[in-house]
Amino acid sequence: MAKGADDDRWLVDLLEVQPDDRVLEVGSGPGVAIELIAARATRGLVVGVDPSDVMVRQATKRNRQAVQDGRVQLRQGSVSELPFADSSFTKALALHSIYFWPSVETGLRELCRVLSPDGRLAIGVRMYQPKAGGLNPSRYGLTDDQVQDITSALEHVGFRDVETQHRTLRRETITAILGRHP
Repeated sequence: MAKGADDDRWLVDLLEVQPDDRVLEVGSGPGVAIELIAARATRGLVVGVDPSDVMVRQATKRNRQAVQDGRVQLRQGSVSELPFADSSFTKALALHSIYFWPSVETGLRELCRVLSPDGRLAIGVRMYQPKAGGLNPSRYGLTDDQVQDITSALEHVGFRDVETQHRTLRRETITAILGRHP
């Protein structure tokens, strides 16, 4: 799952993580973006949530020192019921995980709830390429219409300044969907 980190770096750059930020990553997987965020949020807190116990263990191993220092917390959980108080985070990230959410709208509502006012959200998705080979993950990416549905859902649950950006990385087109908490 951590074959390349170009998309992680790009999304973390778009979040504009500052030293004191409190950042949540939903679907943190093996902890690649957690590591990148922790390098920037040096006085803040980085929290990763993933439904897979295996991924939580891998992310903990990858970020061992930051976990020991108390700057990174990793836990098993779901975007549908985030175990955090309202306004707990200044930034949030979901990279290649929205495909697996039980309900996109429920997940977006939860992210809106845990983000502080003016908090920034970045969602990264792989775009569908109909001619991609059987082993190319772009074969299973999202269409333009599906990305539009996500941007509409973000606005519906209350995010503002919603925008998309696109980048081709490793022969895949990645779309960043960005928004701010009201």
